[in-house]
Amino acid sequence: MKGLPKISPEFLTKLKGVVNLIEVVGEHVVLKKSGSNHSGLCPFHSERTPSFSVSETKQFYYCYGCKKGGDIVSFVMEIHGLSFPEAIEELAARGNLPLPKDFTGGNANEDPEVAARRTAAREKQALAWKLNRFAAAFFHQGLSKSPHIEEYFRKRGVLGELARSFYVGAAPASWDALASHFVTKQAPVALAAELGLIKPSQKQGRPGGPGYFDLFRNRAMFPIVDMRGKVVAFGGRGLPLPVGAPEVGDGTPKYLNSSESFLFQKSRVVYGLYQAQKHIREKNEVIVVEGYFDVLGLHAAGYENVVATCGTALTTEHLQIFIRLCDRVTVLFDNDRAGIEATERAMELGLDHGLVLYGAQLPDKRDADEVLFSQETGEALPGGRETMNAVFAAAEPLLDARIRQAGLEAALGAEPQAQAVKQVAGWLKRFKDPVGRDVRIEAAASQLRVPRALLEKALGIVAAVPTRASSIPVQLQRPPAPKAPIRAKPMPPSDRVILMAMARSNENADILAQTRRNLPLEGAFADLFEHPGAQAFVKEVFMDPSGWERFKSAPETFMAGEVDPQVRSILTEAWVSSEPPYPDPEIRMALSRGLGRAWARFSHSLKSALAAAEAKKDAGLQAKLMKDYLDVQRKMKEFTVFYDEA
Repeated sequence: MKGLPKISPEFLTKLKGVVNLIEVVGEHVVLKKSGSNHSGLCPFHSERTPSFSVSETKQFYYCYGCKKGGDIVSFVMEIHGLSFPEAIEELAARGNLPLPKDFTGGNANEDPEVAARRTAAREKQALAWKLNRFAAAFFHQGLSKSPHIEEYFRKRGVLGELARSFYVGAAPASWDALASHFVTKQAPVALAAELGLIKPSQKQGRPGGPGYFDLFRNRAMFPIVDMRGKVVAFGGRGLPLPVGAPEVGDGTPKYLNSSESFLFQKSRVVYGLYQAQKHIREKNEVIVVEGYFDVLGLHAAGYENVVATCGTALTTEHLQIFIRLCDRVTVLFDNDRAGIEATERAMELGLDHGLVLYGAQLPDKRDADEVLFSQETGEALPGGRETMNAVFAAAEPLLDARIRQAGLEAALGAEPQAQAVKQVAGWLKRFKDPVGRDVRIEAAASQLRVPRALLEKALGIVAAVPTRASSIPVQLQRPPAPKAPIRAKPMPPSDRVILMAMARSNENADILAQTRRNLPLEGAFADLFEHPGAQAFVKEVFMDPSGWERFKSAPETFMAGEVDPQVRSILTEAWVSSEPPYPDPEIRMALSRGLGRAWARFSHSLKSALAAAEAKKDAGLQAKLMKDYLDVQRKMKEFTVFYDEA
């Protein structure tokens, strides 16, 4: 817990006073009043019966299913994958609360120059978000001023609430409309150029012009938003110019994305995720498509767990985002050559990370929105929903589908059979899940009509055999095998009970004070615990003489930073529970056992010191330590009856 960001208990209290946990959680969970708390389906794991509880009065949440819990800061960190400083910044911005002057976003021991650079970068990022939002409003408001673009959206089924939810817009058919708007509103044009919204003009330009020209001209515009709702970039779809309009096209491909910047990296951002994340958690599945209109069309038809990559192939970072939200990833790419190749690359990337992706296939080489809506009127097509339902119902693990296809090719002759064996071995070689791989080896050998031993032999030599995997970018082709997750050491029952008693210290003040008085060393409260995470947390609480009083008055201030997840879970369960989690006799017994451990550790240290004194032939010290050691042994025997007599 070293090097925590500079954040005072007073600021945290103020922050939680202006940003309500119920409102933040309610954006991700359908909450219903249940007694003094609110309950709903947990956003962190799949469940059918609500086990997620939120206390509005105490401002804590806790899931009785997956055991995750904490305060508003930890919820924002968990739900959006943010660091502690980022979560503080996010909540402060939400509550329109200025950050403390000494808040660096780094740690308490950070070099002042580094802290200053970090602060400047944070302020620049906030300004960039604001500038992108400003541009998004310009495009959205300009939609009604570009009838041909507005009509194009309407014909693709994007109108009304859907258009507002995704904040679609129009880049006007003008060389510098956005650039001039920035200049008029005194927006930072240099930053706008860095974000790729405008570019410096190499020519003199029109008299009185801004000296910049727009990157997006005469395009249907799609703001690209991150999981927190921040506009980080734009996508634009080029359209034919209206009849008689001057030529101001940008001469670029049909679809154009913002250039990458400190806000936008294509490999880390997914279009539609902000709108879809709640539905992805609910359905425990994300459907990945290729285009913006595929996302919009499927959302319009009620398939709201759909997202798209931003002009790039599926990446490791994308998968890491998805697996935090759900267990199943389904790809629905175009049924053309490029789409088939992209699907296979996605399958292989998933195998590299022990994940079997599912695949769905559209009929007749149509896009998803073409299946659902008329491209002339924008109205829903008869049978479109039924067709799409059948597409998703037929989705299956891509690896299994590819192995089955390889089996059909193997039936064509000896050479196709040999190639099919090598190809399947290449896929299975990439598969990092040993159980899933072994199951499929058996099935694949049967479908390829070869002995299992032959397929296993191919698995051993596949690195020397060219496969279709060679088309994958080098940085994704052979990543190191992911380390097996280290299972957290479970919290001993007595540690759990003592932490609960600490969290509800007002109810257990006398017994906790009595315990502290009977410790072998002043301030050695952490010695009551066996679990290292509990020990580290309690040491932080008692780091200074006022720590215990501060913990009792504002316990949430100790939840920031590197708190062990099991500790956080236990503390928040104690704070959320309306009734004492454990009866008084059980608390007394746990503390008695803890005291026994503390005195045993002290006894061991005395024994080591005694051995050192003997080695040095220090008779005086040896005699003193022997007396102390015998006293400790007598003290340890008291704990079997201590609490019965208390």
